[in-house]
Order: sequence, then structure tokens, then C-alpha cells
Amino acid sequence: MTTIPGGRAALWARLYPYALAILAVGLTTLVLLGGGALVNIRIEAYPLLTIFVIGLVAWRYGRGPALAATAVFAILMDYVFLPPSSHFGTTSISDFIGLVVSVAAAIVVLQVIHLTVSSTAALKKRKELLEEVSPRIGQSLDAQRILATVADETLRVIDYQHFRLYRWDERAERLILVKSVARTKPYTGIEWETLRPGLGEGISGLAAQRRRSVLVADASRDPRVLYPPGASRPAESMLSVPLITGDRLIGVMTLSHLGPNSLVDDDQRLMEAIAAQTALALTNAEQYSEAEQTIQALTALEALVPGTAREEESVVSQRIVRAFTELSAADMISLRILDPADRRYHIAGAGGSIGPDPSENFKAVHQPLDPREVAWLADSRLPAQAVDTQTDPKLPEWARETARRAGVQTSVFLPMRGGRELLGFVGLHWKRPHWLTPEQLGRLQLIAAQAAISLETRRALEDERTRASQLAELERSRREFMQIASHELRTPLTVIRGYASLLEDGSLGPLPERARAALATLIEKSGEMRAMVERMLFLARLEEGRPAYNMRPVDVGPIVSEAVSRVQPQLTLRHGRIHLDLDKEPMVIQGDAERLATSLDNLLQNAAKFSQGPPDVEVSARRADGQVEIVVADHGIGVPAGSINRLFEKFYRVDDPRLRNVGGTGIGLYMVRQVVEGHHGTISVDSQENQGTGFTIRFPIAPEGPVKAATDPRVAPARTPPPASSPRAARKDG
Repeated sequence: MTTIPGGRAALWARLYPYALAILAVGLTTLVLLGGGALVNIRIEAYPLLTIFVIGLVAWRYGRGPALAATAVFAILMDYVFLPPSSHFGTTSISDFIGLVVSVAAAIVVLQVIHLTVSSTAALKKRKELLEEVSPRIGQSLDAQRILATVADETLRVIDYQHFRLYRWDERAERLILVKSVARTKPYTGIEWETLRPGLGEGISGLAAQRRRSVLVADASRDPRVLYPPGASRPAESMLSVPLITGDRLIGVMTLSHLGPNSLVDDDQRLMEAIAAQTALALTNAEQYSEAEQTIQALTALEALVPGTAREEESVVSQRIVRAFTELSAADMISLRILDPADRRYHIAGAGGSIGPDPSENFKAVHQPLDPREVAWLADSRLPAQAVDTQTDPKLPEWARETARRAGVQTSVFLPMRGGRELLGFVGLHWKRPHWLTPEQLGRLQLIAAQAAISLETRRALEDERTRASQLAELERSRREFMQIASHELRTPLTVIRGYASLLEDGSLGPLPERARAALATLIEKSGEMRAMVERMLFLARLEEGRPAYNMRPVDVGPIVSEAVSRVQPQLTLRHGRIHLDLDKEPMVIQGDAERLATSLDNLLQNAAKFSQGPPDVEVSARRADGQVEIVVADHGIGVPAGSINRLFEKFYRVDDPRLRNVGGTGIGLYMVRQVVEGHHGTISVDSQENQGTGFTIRFPIAPEGPVKAATDPRVAPARTPPPASSPRAARKDG
């Protein structure tokens, strides 16, 4: 194979279609001349035939090669092949005009064909790009990455000069700019984030209000178009497309292209397709982010649960700042706490992703604040969210001054109340426009409430628990908080599990393999969170002396069988197994099916967790001596003899180095015993270290009578228990 140097190869690549075009015209012309000779065609028809030849060549090789080839052969035919009729027989003015008209017609045909081919090719390319772009938009569950992908991929489809994407802030009822890509002047160097249109304001606000696209041919002549202060009004086309999922407005995408009528209906249709994919991707990312933030909120809540050990106030402050840093991702965080000595609010901690500004000017505004300067935070309607902290009239002067010196754009102030007293507050600050959903604000409020409890508990412990009234108030606040947290977290958890199920069964489209693995973890952790919320709510009821059992005749067999089914996936992940042995006869007791199921879940999860190798669990239920006996046994690490008597104490956990990485709150077995005793039953434990642990529960059999439906929606009493995986019954008498 002969190798052509780079420069010659490039030249040959450019000349190649011209050579082919000349050859094609030549061959076609010879065929036409031969046909004309046979039928004695007049030579004046030659230009008309040339039109047809030009069209054929233009369709295949393009406008340039067609013109060049036709010109070459026109000259050759005139002076070489047709000497008797030189100049194509143009012996008169009329002949010359006819020739000119024919050539003009050829050029028109050529241009029409060229435009048709170009338009068809452009539409085909755009369709192919759209088919390639759409899946890429939905590949990520990170909102910032989705925004960057949308901006990049849209440019491949539509050659814009300015791209803007707004998110709709339901609380402020404004469109907030979250992504701007300015590719050329006059769009660069403009503070586009200062534009926050409401519904019907500007082209973007109009698209949001109408819930349909708005295309402006010449924005410079349209008074509806809004520009930031100091920006010029260039002659440009502008297209705004709303992002909508269901009935919910997610935001608006706006494109600008210099020149009137430079954006057309085809661009609008393409943008509407991209907008639909973007809205779905952002919604999925939002749901995923909600799940992640809920997990982080629960982790932060657990980290801020007051302990019994003495801690310095600085340690508690650091934990509070760290919790808000992980949950909010704020650029700057400041924590102010009331000093009982001078009754002023001092800076007790600071942090964030970029930390506080170290300049002297910024430090100056961190001077202690008097109660009158923070009285606005005592309003129960807060937290206060300021979209423009530097100018918001709701904020006091010290807050606006802090924002100006630190370059802060958005702030959220979260008061921490203990009883009727404002213990302090947390300030979350961003150096860019930032928006928070009501759900995000609710989680931050929960953390602030828990942080307040931590601060108040520390001070109570510091006073050696001498003020009994304060401790009673703290306990009431803690129970109230647990109830609020449980109820508030139930709804988002239900939504999370619902969307996770849709993703798992493919209702929202196929998922990459890595995303499926992450989804499995999400489903597992959301189940754990749901169980934790239920335990918190039940514990609060126990502590108030109102467990509220719904007692009725229930068959224990299906309850045990369903509990085994629920723990089976956890065992499968750890390559474990479970043996189930149930009496075939009904085992009816007076009980609350939901509470019994929760208690069995606790025992089975403990049996699965406290094993160093693959878990091996044995479960049995039978009638014996006028009682129903349930046994849950494992072959795990066992319990030290000195800890057995304390297993059922509230918040007690065995001090074993092997258990430090095993999660838990220490209330599971306490709740199990409370439920068993509330059913007039007994529970005992038999354990040996490194051999395993067995729990035996006994309930009195209910009098003969019909078995009513279980109240727990997870339990179906009429179902036949699954066959035991082993004929061996598991019993360990305590």
C-alpha cells in the first residue's frame, strides 16, 4: 500500500469529489450526445440536458463540484466536440438569451437541491444527536452534574450563544438561576443571577406561567424581555422552555442566539424533547438527594443525641457544626450560643466547605450580640431564609453587614430553642444564589432542635443535675422531639421507598448496573430507617405510659412466617441461612399483630447481625403446656455472662470490641420485653460466648374463638407458612 504524505493527502481529499464530478458529467454528457445523434436532437437542447446533469452531480457530490464539472464540460463541448456549432449555436440575441436562461435555470435547480439535501442532512444529524443526548442526561443522580450535562449536550444539538437554566423556588415564588453558560459577548461578564423573575415576568417567567414554550424572533424589539442592569439589548432570538413533571413546575431553560430569527420552530421542538428528559432527570436526582439527606439527617440526629458523659461545650459545638456541614453543604457556617454569664450570644463554632473569611473586617462583625439584636429569631415562624442576604430588609443590620463583608448571597438562620429561651442559632451561608425545599428546611429544623437538646443536656449535666425542673422539661422536649421526628420522617420515607420501588421494577426506565447496586443499598437503608422511626415512636409512647396495644385473637404462625420472610434478604446478602419449624395447628393468642411482628423483627435482625461468619438462625413456634412458645436462636458470638441480666435495659449495649462496627441504638430488646410483658407473656435468654444465643418467648393461649384479621398490613394470617428449610426445631430454654 502506497502512503501519501499528510499535506498531499489533505489536498487529494479536497480535489477527489471534483474529479469524480467531472468524470460523472463527462460520462453523462457522452451518453446524451450519443442519444441525440441517434434521434437527430437539436444542439440547442444541450443546455437543458446540462441542467439534469448538474442536478444529478449536485445531489451526489455537492454544489461546488457540480458547478466546476459543468463549467469544464461546457467549455470542452463548445470548442472541441462541437466545432460546427461553436458557442452552442448562439448566432442571434434570442439564442444567447435562451442560453443564459438555461444556465440560470441550472443554477436554480442546483440551489434547490443543495438546500433540500442540506436541510435533510441537518435534521437527520439533529435527530441522531437527540437520540444520543437524551440517555446521557438521565445517567446521573447528581443535580449539578445533570445541569452541566444538559448545557454541554444541548450545545451539540443547538448552537446557542447563551444558555440559562432556572429552578423554581416554591417558597420565594421566583425562578432562581442555577446554571449559566455564556459563550460570547455581549453575554459574558453580566450578572445574570440578579434576574429572579416571577410568574409572567420576562420570557422565562412567561414560559413558567403558561407551562409551554415561548419563542421570540427578535428579543431586542420585544418589551417583555428582561435584562440585568447594565446589559445591552442585542438583536437575538430567545427560546424559553418550561421543565415540568406531572403538574409540578421544576424550572425553565432559556437559550439565546445572536441574530433575529436565528432560532426556529425546529429548535423549539428539539428543546422541548431535551427539557422533558431534563425535568425527569432532575426529579429523580431530587428524590435521590432527599433519600441521601434523610439518611444524613438520621445520622446527625443520632450523633447529637445527648450522652451521659461530661463534655466540654466546645466539643458539643464542634459536633453541631459538623452535622450542619455534612447536611447542608453550606459555604460558611456560624454557631452562636448564649453565654449565661453575660447573657449575650457569642461565636461558639464556625465551619463550612470554605470556612469563615479570616479578614479582620469579617472578624469585627462576629462580636457578641445582645438579646435585642437577635429578638427577631425568637419568632416561631422562622427559620428565616434570605435569598439576598446583603439587602433583605427582614434581616438586622449586623446580618446584612456580615453578608456584605463575606460576599454572602443566600443565608438561612436556624434558632435553637430550649423551652422558651433562645439558646443560640446557626447561620448557614452560601456565596452564590441557593434555594432550599421545604423538606430540606424541615430536616435542618430537626437538627437544630436536636442540637438545642444537646446543648441544654450538656449544661444540665454540667450543673450535676441539681435542677430537677430543668431536667423534667428537657425530658419532655426529648419525647416531643422523638414524636415530631417520627411523624415528619414517615412521609418522606414512604415517598422514598415508593420511588425506589419504581426504579427497581423499571417503571422509570432502565438503570445502569452501578445505579442498581446503589438502589439496592438505598432500599435496604430506607427499610432500616423505617424500622428506626417506628421504634422511636413506640418508645415515646412507652415512656408516656400509653403503648396502645390493639388486642384481638391472632394466629402466631403467619406472624412468625412473615417475619422470617422479611429478614431473609439480609441473611442472603451475608450468605446465611434460616431454619423454620412451625406447628401445623393454629397458635392463637390475644395480641397486637403489629407489635408482635416488630418484636420478632428485632430478634431476627439481632440474630443476623451478631455473627462473625455467615449467620445460621433457627426459628420455631409451637403449642406447649397451654402456651405458645416461640424460639429464636443463632450460632453467633453469644453474650458474656455478666451482661445477660442487663440485655433488656433501655439503651444498653454489650461492651465488646467485635460489636463496635455493628449499628444499633440499644432500645430493641427493651422494646421486645415491653411488648411481651404487655401481652402477659415472658421472655428468657440463654447464651454462651462464641456458641450462640437463644431467646424463648411464651404467651398464654387465647380462649377458643374466631381468629380476626391481623392489624399489621405486613401480616396475612390466612397464608400457609412456608415449609421449614430443616426438620430440626430450634429450642433454647432460658
